[in-house]
Amino acid sequence: MDCMIIKKRTKSSGIIDLSNTDRKCSTYRKDLICTVCGAPAIGFNFAVITCMCCKAFFRRNALFGLPTLQCRYSTENCVINPKSRRDCSYCRLKKCFDVGMKKELILSEDLKRIKREKILANRQMTLNTIQSIDSLCIRKKLQMKETERTYLTNIYNAFEEYCRLPLITFETNEYNLLCHQPIKTRIKFQHYFQYYEKSESLLMEFFIRLPEFKQLPNDQQIALSKHNARFVMRISLIETLNDQLPFWPAINLVLQTIFGKTLVEKTNILIHQFKDQIGDSRCIRLLLAIMLFSTSNTSFTDYIDTLHVYKIQEKYIELLWLYLKQQYDELKACQTMSIIVRHCLRMQTMGHAADLKREELQKQNFFLSICD
Repeated sequence: MDCMIIKKRTKSSGIIDLSNTDRKCSTYRKDLICTVCGAPAIGFNFAVITCMCCKAFFRRNALFGLPTLQCRYSTENCVINPKSRRDCSYCRLKKCFDVGMKKELILSEDLKRIKREKILANRQMTLNTIQSIDSLCIRKKLQMKETERTYLTNIYNAFEEYCRLPLITFETNEYNLLCHQPIKTRIKFQHYFQYYEKSESLLMEFFIRLPEFKQLPNDQQIALSKHNARFVMRISLIETLNDQLPFWPAINLVLQTIFGKTLVEKTNILIHQFKDQIGDSRCIRLLLAIMLFSTSNTSFTDYIDTLHVYKIQEKYIELLWLYLKQQYDELKACQTMSIIVRHCLRMQTMGHAADLKREELQKQNFFLSICD
């Protein structure tokens, strides 16, 4: 009988102290705080760091808007914290909007269904990739064929001739042209834009030398190159950065002005770590081809034949693995592949931070002011 009473009391106390549910939830992170109510948060939801409760509350109420609610105490300034957040829906929703939550990011049921289907499809493709790599691990004595060596050599030479050497020549000429000009003349967004445009056009010259890319319809070529341009360009910096002329001053100053000194320095360190730990140009240039055929963005896959492009990427992944197995023993090959994946993920994280900064500055018409 006593045991039954204790159980009932425990359950009752759990209902009264709603804040305890946030602390016990394993998905909450101790280092994140909900910007709406101050409870432990789970991450970004609708563009703002929130807890699960405020995320769910915003999804239920945001589309109806403030006009459908009324402040419970007629002050329109109620305190919102883990204990009081349920007291006034009006003030809670008002605070959600005030801290920057966006109702435009709430998906309809149809969009949710489509997103779930694409996530499942991508997950299956990822599992297939892992299975393909695992099957390659079993083939311990497999060596590259002569045709595969020739193919890899052609990729290396195409990047050297149509991308790396022309870009280094362009950088050197721009540096010599700008280094003697006044500092205000050098810090122009147009210099960054010219550098980006030149890099993109030279990478395209390299891409069209890949037979599989050239055989794709023009609209798919454009979609792949535009979708993956920024990330492939960051990988290509491992090969095109000249240690004698690392990010010529005009470009470096503009990048720091746009993205901040910290992000630029971290990216530069990561690129040099990538280069030092891999130290193989054939490996890096083959990685460029792999990343060109990436279809990671779910909305982007509507424009291409995803399965066909995935098969092309799978071919290049297998070629990379065979090359690593030829260069090293199996343990070293696995370690090198792990380093590549880890650095690519870190580079994607930094690239995402740069994209967010770029979008923020575009809203403020920052680029226009730099160009003037």
